[in-house]
Amino acid sequence: LRRAGIPSGTVLSFVLVAPVLNPVSIVYGLSHIAPVTLLYFAVGTFVVSTGIGVIWNTLVSDKHDTDPENLERAPRKSVHRIAVIADTATRGLVGPVFVDYGLALLAVGFLGAFLPHGILQTGMTRDNIWAPFIMGLVAIPVYVTPTDVMMHFGHIVRDGYSLGAAFALIVLGAGANVGVANWLRRDYGFRPLMLFVGLLIGSTLVIGFTADRTIEHGKATMEDHTHAFDSFTRLAQVSQEEAGPSWVVTKVSESISKHEAASGAAEVGGFCLLILLMVVGVVLRLVGDRFRVEQYLQPVEDEAAEEYTKWNPALSPVQLVTVSVLGVLGLGVAGLYVFYPSTNDLIEEMNIIRVEAYDAARAEDGEEFSRRTSQWKRQAEKLPTSLLIRGGTVTDAGRESLSEFLYGLKTYEDHVTAGRTDQAKMMRGYVDGLYRACCDEFRAPSDD
Repeated sequence: LRRAGIPSGTVLSFVLVAPVLNPVSIVYGLSHIAPVTLLYFAVGTFVVSTGIGVIWNTLVSDKHDTDPENLERAPRKSVHRIAVIADTATRGLVGPVFVDYGLALLAVGFLGAFLPHGILQTGMTRDNIWAPFIMGLVAIPVYVTPTDVMMHFGHIVRDGYSLGAAFALIVLGAGANVGVANWLRRDYGFRPLMLFVGLLIGSTLVIGFTADRTIEHGKATMEDHTHAFDSFTRLAQVSQEEAGPSWVVTKVSESISKHEAASGAAEVGGFCLLILLMVVGVVLRLVGDRFRVEQYLQPVEDEAAEEYTKWNPALSPVQLVTVSVLGVLGLGVAGLYVFYPSTNDLIEEMNIIRVEAYDAARAEDGEEFSRRTSQWKRQAEKLPTSLLIRGGTVTDAGRESLSEFLYGLKTYEDHVTAGRTDQAKMMRGYVDGLYRACCDEFRAPSDD
């Protein structure tokens, strides 16, 4: 982007906002987060990223950015574009960017090595005013993928922990990391880096503190439990005899074997492809200027001489619009599958919510119970659509079972919120039976 003449502040805004505000992460977030809450934080992320970009362009870009001698132009031929992409990716992978990747991975590793298991549960409650600040300190060295950060966000909101901490995790965990900071230090120096860090942390914490004071959600206490922060700390229990390189290899192998049917092959293939790209990058750097692709980025002097072929056609505006519309529809279909997970995934999520709801009922916490049952209902109502879009058939018995369960759950909720403890205890077994019958109607057959 810089070689194309785009100011560094604009590039920085793109780096911050692209991992968070994209169709995949937003649609995926809708399956974990209420739309109003997601909209609030989407706007907040956009404001933070664009605001930092504007300030950076004003204070830093004018002094440090140098305009390229010749603005690059995208190659006209597809094969040349592929060559430029491959050359840039492979050379960059074994260049300074490799150090950025390494620092980001080391930061995540050290964080997981030194943070005790479960320590974040006591500091991320909504009544702790410093929760966004604590999460900010944790999220700075963390890198979280866009889909994972939405899942963590959903768990934090669902379990009643600090929304400000969740926002800090989104911006500082998914949008920025140690690798981005090292890139800025390398290209612009220490003082601009401190400006970026100050703006990013300051604006994130302001919105985070505001969210905790303005958006209503559950009230988690230090005695409550959540798995939202488990991936940022040590494992629950590892003996000294187990710890070591062989144990790490065993755990990685078990993880791949566990997901072999779904993503295990993709993980192995992706790792092999990464090694291949690094080998090609080393070879290209050793070859040096004997193989360059810069000539493909230069403007064509005589564009009239460009010849279009079957594999390099000239596209009309109508064709471009058609492709764009079909692309949006394709993303919409993909988003539908993300928003409506498989019925087995929905049932697994509801099982977790059910336990939390029953705990709230035993504690006679009507407010928390209502919040949990609302989540329970929302997931249950997705079952028919989830089954239909995957080629299944929703039977009349399934619809009736779902309707009976939702009605029973509403009755159970009325007893709990009204303080009718005896009636609520009697209803629990009945509702549990309706829930199990509903799950049996919609549960997908096992692959085994």
